[in-house]
Amino acid sequence: MRKILFPVLAGMLILVHAGAKAQQVQIDRGLQPAGLWCFPLETDPKKYVYIPSSARLATDDTGRPQFSFVRYVMNTPGESSGAATITAAQGGAILHFLVLYETPKEQVEAAQKALQELLKDEAVVLRGPVVFKEGRFALVSSILSEESGKPERSLLTAGRAPVLEGNRIALSFDLSPEKATLLMKSFQMATPDVSLVFDMAFEGLTAAYDADLFIDWTEVRKSQGFQAGGSLYFVSADVEVMFDELFRKNAIRLRSRGSDATMETLLTAVYDKLLQLMFRPVEPEKIPESQRGGLADAIYALIDLKKGPLSSRKTTGFGAYAGYQLKEMKTSGKSLLSFNHRASVERHALISFNIGDFHKRYGHDANYFRTFNLGDPAFQQRELRVSIDGALLPEFERYVNSVTLTLHKAHQSGQETFREVVLDRNMVDKGPSSLRMVYGWDGDNDRSLWLQYRYRTRWSFKGGGSYETEWQPSDAPMIDLFAPYERRTIQILGSLEALRQQKVRAVIVQVEYPFFHERRREQVVIRPDRKEEEWGIEVTLPLGKFDYSYSLKWILEGGNSLSTAGTDSSGVLFIDELPGP
Repeated sequence: MRKILFPVLAGMLILVHAGAKAQQVQIDRGLQPAGLWCFPLETDPKKYVYIPSSARLATDDTGRPQFSFVRYVMNTPGESSGAATITAAQGGAILHFLVLYETPKEQVEAAQKALQELLKDEAVVLRGPVVFKEGRFALVSSILSEESGKPERSLLTAGRAPVLEGNRIALSFDLSPEKATLLMKSFQMATPDVSLVFDMAFEGLTAAYDADLFIDWTEVRKSQGFQAGGSLYFVSADVEVMFDELFRKNAIRLRSRGSDATMETLLTAVYDKLLQLMFRPVEPEKIPESQRGGLADAIYALIDLKKGPLSSRKTTGFGAYAGYQLKEMKTSGKSLLSFNHRASVERHALISFNIGDFHKRYGHDANYFRTFNLGDPAFQQRELRVSIDGALLPEFERYVNSVTLTLHKAHQSGQETFREVVLDRNMVDKGPSSLRMVYGWDGDNDRSLWLQYRYRTRWSFKGGGSYETEWQPSDAPMIDLFAPYERRTIQILGSLEALRQQKVRAVIVQVEYPFFHERRREQVVIRPDRKEEEWGIEVTLPLGKFDYSYSLKWILEGGNSLSTAGTDSSGVLFIDELPGP
């Protein structure tokens, strides 16, 4: 089975990064009027934004659903030498549909009215949807899977989701005749066996809590789940169980002097911090097939609208279905983390989709369900669209000058087609209609091979650097561009009181890391006599590269100093453990 997956951007998500910063919310003051999660803005508490509540099939400009299930027949001579005059034709089916998440206008209006009544303030305004930091989706099915035999739930595919409400993702699948027949039968049921779940991340500020978290790293390592190290992968439910076990065994202790009313939000903040310290998120499609465990069943449990987290419209600190891998733990002794300051944290909202009774309403409409015989392919052309990942857009302002996308199509006649488009900020601003390439038919009688092509990208960075990818084969109708690097924050942790007791006047933390053909360096200076806060260094690393060099220098009273250096990949540096003189 060939699987084709791509995001379709109705708008180009211009200024997403700036919009997300402007919409930072007070994460602990969320309310749920009329079943819609709403959060006040940090800059204006009388203005709220909401979490989109539902997903549906996208529609075109005339209001028609963007869905098609086409069964096709290719009449070719059979290989059988028997006397039968009626034989099976070749063929199959193509399922194609677009999905978006949104919130009905009526629900937004009802939520604003309920919000004003709840807060007894008519000046409160529900401004619009939150701008998500990032999003992913997963498709699960036991019909669309390639495996034969007994149907089993499987994580069919996963990918990036658009970060603005109303933008679409498109999915397309080629099916064998047997799968096509089975899927048609499933469409006729109340809940067809094709389900999608969105996992959308957004950021906000927590409240300040009068609480301390104690971590005994020796006891943490003794825990059964942590003894496996980084060789195993876990889903979010496994991670929560492991944290609960650490609390029960006093490897982790929380001392809180706040009220019971704030305990749930405090625990969410604590789990979020532990997740950052101990685990690294891994995209499900990158987890080895043999180690995926119960990902598909976990997603089905989420989609259960009667029992799963989606039934309560819950927002969590964990991804819905992301895999997690343990970081390499080099820390020893004990750590003390204080939650007496406000902090920016990440939360996740879950949105589910099922195609429902679509066949009941449109099963007899040839615009959506059709069976036909393939015609002359010589008059067909292939149009490829180019999608810009939402996280890449701000990079045109910070790091990227341009991206050159080159297409190579080798036709079955022996001829070759090359197409090229150069993407810069001006080109992106023109919108999706300009981001496309086309190739035609040239002796391509094998229609499956006709869909296949290669592409590569050349990145030009500000300051003169460049990077070129290898040729990548594909048959998808959309090429999704995303940055070949990712930004990570190296957390700097330590007790200022411990530093003061050791007569430390300042700590200089320096990090050096590779960025393709150059080295970059970042530095931060921490003074124990200043107010306690969170420290971190943001680094930009090539995808899949986690190593960086670091140096720590402690300036002591009297002018003496101590220093240490090394390499690490954990994303955590502790500054209150001084080396020997």
